[in-house]
Amino acid sequence: MSVNSEVSVPSTSTKYLIEDSASVLSKIYETDTALTCFCCPSSWAKSNAAIHYVKKAQDSHFQYQGAIDRELFDRIRAMFSSTTHGDLLFEHIELMLAMFQELLEPEEIGLRILPSHYSVSPAFHFQNGIVKMMSTLGGSGERWLEKDFVQYHPLEKNQLAPTIKQPNACDVNTLCNGDIALVKGKKWIDQEYNAVVCASPMFDNDESKLCIYIDYIS
Repeated sequence: MSVNSEVSVPSTSTKYLIEDSASVLSKIYETDTALTCFCCPSSWAKSNAAIHYVKKAQDSHFQYQGAIDRELFDRIRAMFSSTTHGDLLFEHIELMLAMFQELLEPEEIGLRILPSHYSVSPAFHFQNGIVKMMSTLGGSGERWLEKDFVQYHPLEKNQLAPTIKQPNACDVNTLCNGDIALVKGKKWIDQEYNAVVCASPMFDNDESKLCIYIDYIS
């Protein structure tokens, strides 16, 4: 993690749990825990495989809605079959899906695998679903804010919800290359106030990253 990634907060505050053990992800069920992050730095081979795949794939996004099953794994494996060290990309996403299945037991998920050259959602916004798993390969990942650093513009006429102000750079946390995180959204019942404010990864000129998102649907 980068800036503010391990800030100590009072026990009554919203918690952002960041550890180098996958078991931390299960703590997303704890009251007042908004984010859990498994720090698992990407290897050089995996990062370069992601970069090479993205350059070849251009804007060929993979989107899926349904159950986590063998057919899904076969489709993902086939995506990376012609990429050098593509097996490392498949294994990373396979691990994400396996952990998501084990922790949340979904009947239906939404999966997006996005070869990206630019920030898809650069403005900071609340997560609107129930819970999302995210990871980025090839460079730094999703940006997020702790609750105390979220500020709003004044409401304008006919505006139902305020817009989040662009934060100071020193207040922004960033997932590292390879990290796997779970974040709560506004539809997590009785935890709506812990919805995480996120923005897509930042990109330098000619930078390529593979962004992976798994959403709980039912």
